[in-house]
Amino acid sequence: MPYPFPDESFQRQLDELKSRYANLSAPVAPTIPLSAANSIDYVDGVEGARSFLGKMLAGEKRIIWDSEKPMFYVLQKDANGNPARIQIGEFTLKPEPSMEDKYVTREDFNALVSKLDQLFSDK
Repeated sequence: MPYPFPDESFQRQLDELKSRYANLSAPVAPTIPLSAANSIDYVDGVEGARSFLGKMLAGEKRIIWDSEKPMFYVLQKDANGNPARIQIGEFTLKPEPSMEDKYVTREDFNALVSKLDQLFSDK
């Protein structure tokens, strides 16, 4: 496709820049492999969590489960690859909320309506 520029040297420079730009690839940021990001890792206690830090990439943050206790560890490395502090959490199961506490029965509702009707009819 001819360009409307009168100077052929400009055309050559433009074509050269286009070919250089086409050969450039965008910088790729380091990523965590999908299999590692979706996997659940278990360790034995805090010492196991500390040793797991050696397997992590710089800037990575992971939640690791304890294999023997209901605990988890939040592990993080900074951008330079130095381990940050390990945060420890305790996992507890809570019972499912009872529906009786959230809803009123039809009988209770009708009783309340009749009491309100009686209060308003007295006035």
